[in-house]
Amino acid sequence: MPPSTTRSFRVDNDLSKILDEEAERMGVSVNGLVNMILKRYAEFTRFLSKIDLVIINRELLNSLLDCYTEEDIYGLGISLGEVIPRDTILFWKKTLTQETVVDYIEKIICRYGYLGTYDEVNQNDLKIIVIRHRLGRKGSQFFHGYLKSALKNTLNIEGSFELTDSSVKVQIRT
Repeated sequence: MPPSTTRSFRVDNDLSKILDEEAERMGVSVNGLVNMILKRYAEFTRFLSKIDLVIINRELLNSLLDCYTEEDIYGLGISLGEVIPRDTILFWKKTLTQETVVDYIEKIICRYGYLGTYDEVNQNDLKIIVIRHRLGRKGSQFFHGYLKSALKNTLNIEGSFELTDSSVKVQIRT
């Protein structure tokens, strides 16, 4: 556990009640919940307007994906993956390394962007990343193009991809 600092601050009674109820629902302490909230702010929320990110309803996103062919969606992923990840990572982390690119995929795309659930494992000299999502086959095509292009344009590496209707698996050399 990282070192911690004791802070004391006041919150409105209504907010305190919400924190108590949410902590109870999640099975964590109020302290743990507040730490989660502050971590999200520190790692993500404070950058939202600066990286020009918006949050949209999943149904709206699925409807937009349905308007295009799988090939068009893959091409859109390739196109957006050329610029967005590089610019975002440089602004957010100030350096392009395998660690910062993986951080981007885990935190910006999955944990805070809510586009999927992130998992990774290291096996020998491979990092295997799996993103499970609810965007259908076209969502997998988009992720394939986006991540392929992102890896090429940030780290100049090629990943090996496997797709299903609800997941994307990418393997990269470490």
